[in-house]
Amino acid sequence: MLIIGIMILISGMHDVDADGILDKDDNCIDIPNPSQEDSDLDSLGNECDADDDNDGIVDGLDVFDTEKNEWIDFDFDGIGSNSDLDDDNDGILDSDDSSPILQTEVLTKKYLDKIQDCVVTVEESARLLCYKTFFGKLVENEGNNLDALELALALTKVGAVDDCHFISHQIGHEAFENNPVIYENLVGIDDSICRGGFFHGIMAAYFHELYEQNQDISGYKTICNDFIGNSKFSTCIHGLGHGLTHYFLYDLNSAIVACDQMSFYQSSICIGGVMMQYTDNKLTKSRSIINNVPEICSKSFLRIYDYQQCNDNLGLSIAFHTNHNYEKGAQICNMITDEMGRQYCFRGLEREIKDAKDYKEYIPALEDKEELLQTFSIKDDSNKWLIDFRTPSLISDFVYIEETKTMKFSFDQPNQIIIYASTDLLPETLMITVNGEIPNGWEIKRGLPFNHSMIRIMPETSGTIIISGT
Repeated sequence: MLIIGIMILISGMHDVDADGILDKDDNCIDIPNPSQEDSDLDSLGNECDADDDNDGIVDGLDVFDTEKNEWIDFDFDGIGSNSDLDDDNDGILDSDDSSPILQTEVLTKKYLDKIQDCVVTVEESARLLCYKTFFGKLVENEGNNLDALELALALTKVGAVDDCHFISHQIGHEAFENNPVIYENLVGIDDSICRGGFFHGIMAAYFHELYEQNQDISGYKTICNDFIGNSKFSTCIHGLGHGLTHYFLYDLNSAIVACDQMSFYQSSICIGGVMMQYTDNKLTKSRSIINNVPEICSKSFLRIYDYQQCNDNLGLSIAFHTNHNYEKGAQICNMITDEMGRQYCFRGLEREIKDAKDYKEYIPALEDKEELLQTFSIKDDSNKWLIDFRTPSLISDFVYIEETKTMKFSFDQPNQIIIYASTDLLPETLMITVNGEIPNGWEIKRGLPFNHSMIRIMPETSGTIIISGT
């Protein structure tokens, strides 16, 4: 039998990739490719050919990777730029258009070699670092934050970038170096681009500078108040958490305590940013993920809900560091020995992979359906005396009567309204009316952290809500 086996190997009658094609006839020996497709006829099968059409553009960037005459389509109309008579899809033919080509295409062609260097980087964390370095230099060279963000988003849509969120952090870092005014950097940027990463990067750079200059962070709780009344407020608060992590370096507890000084729901958003930045830092700087993952979120030193947040965000960060590959991410989450921590890691991993997929198919929501975070102060700015509203509706005419623990406010649209308030501010038994009528389907959940409660109301008309004791 041994002699026969040796004879088979010598004769080339083996099939390393088990695709049914003997190695002597296989145009891609190590990767299964039973179809033997070879679009550019270079004797290298498409499955293991980095450039299937031999046009000089690697397949990871080439939208038309089997058509030699086309490779780019940044207006996403399905027509390659060489054939497209309206490259920017603005309704004006290129022949009549003073600016016929999108800036994303201009920049891609200008920096093609550097982008392709990142595309072909195999190891996931190294690829992420390559892109972060490239985009940092791009902002420095071009001086246009929005163009850089749009390019990162376009490369995400074509699949050259796994997800532009953390890359947009780096764009924010460099943007702040060019203009150290938070509001001016953020005001003209849609916070949905790359899922708010630019906001996180701006805040991280701001607080890192405070740390470098040994300045205190007094006033940090109101740093995002310019955005109250639109969706950017929540994104900014989350970015604040990223910034606090940079300011306190690896003193996780101090960053958490700083978030705790804010209103209940703002604190939760802030801590989410803290944990996201903290876990990403740990994974980025770890030389041995296997040895360090179980220790990143310490059950001994974190409150239970912070421990859960930490592991949830660890799963999220793992998704980025594994190119949103569930199998690879699951292997890392499984290194966590504590069952609760492991479950939350998987929850964050699975949610992030779904969110990333959904984002690539993103359809902007109607503006009046975007959830707004609105906070009202009753006495002072201590956690107990702040009430948070989560709703697409605009809340106005807010009044709180301390003697009777009665809350009254107006709202402009019949959308879901979620209220977070200290349990001490609420009567033991509640009565809720909408325009004088008791609504259907409202609920209260007591026992949240910091002795807070949540009230959910689903009004069918706009008007006035009164929450009082029975």
